[in-house]
Amino acid sequence: MLALCAVFPSYSLSSGDIDIAGVIKIPSFTFPQPLHDPNHFFKTQFVENGKALTLASGILVNTFSALEPKVLAALNSGQVLPGLPPVIPVGPLPPARKQPSWPSPAMRWLDEQPERSVIYVSFGSRTAMSKEQIRELGAGLEMSGYRFFWVMKSKKVDREDKGEIEELVGEGYVKRVEGRGLVVMDWVEQEVILAHRAVIGFLSHCGWNSMMEASAAGVRVLAWPRGGDQRVNAAVVAASGLGIWPEEWVWEGEEGVVVAEEIAKKLTELMEDNGVAERVANLAEEAAAAVAEGGSLGNGLALFRRKVII
Repeated sequence: MLALCAVFPSYSLSSGDIDIAGVIKIPSFTFPQPLHDPNHFFKTQFVENGKALTLASGILVNTFSALEPKVLAALNSGQVLPGLPPVIPVGPLPPARKQPSWPSPAMRWLDEQPERSVIYVSFGSRTAMSKEQIRELGAGLEMSGYRFFWVMKSKKVDREDKGEIEELVGEGYVKRVEGRGLVVMDWVEQEVILAHRAVIGFLSHCGWNSMMEASAAGVRVLAWPRGGDQRVNAAVVAASGLGIWPEEWVWEGEEGVVVAEEIAKKLTELMEDNGVAERVANLAEEAAAAVAEGGSLGNGLALFRRKVII
């Protein structure tokens, strides 16, 4: 996303995709929706932010080299934007906590599941799916046969979810998936859940914090971006091997529904892909090394302190 911000001030929407020295390719369909509107406030602010990047002494980013090696190299070599200050990876940022703040039925349910058997399903707290799409998602999870922990949201951010679960997924659903599926409408401690021994996969909207948490936990991702910068993030998921991204799946504001059969198919693809499993395990090791003593997190912060003091 930083690369997009850096080049966007000199970009014309009529130019189509962005290709930076053949190293970084950013398809225009992945841009946050407001960037396609010349009069949108977000686009104006995004352009101004991009112009100001060269004025900084350094730029701290919540990522690590193994996740985005080519992008970081291009940013720091001047290929993206001449005069750009050092881009310093300081991720993945350590979790605020590794254990749940309090006992909960959801965590007790996870404790009862076999190791590396559960797919965690969450699309963040800011947006909600249509009722039709929620029903298809529920059917797809059931059809897949995998264990799952689904944090359901039916309302927009800052509005309370008051609908009953079975009003959204259909009568009898909770009973049918009992034992292998848990559906909640409460806030959960996502970072703790992803780090739980029972969790192996993550069906996610691809918020950046979610992706960093998944990489640190060694959890593979089925990317389903819903808006904002999430398609750019999903491209990182696919390129790094953290998971898979069905690019044709619709996002917020687009017409269409992803049907249950397609969701079940992609979940199976994610879970049975040994290549993804190996790459995710390697990324988790690299993430741990980045935050360990002598890793890129500490080294990056030390470099930044030196530049600021000088």
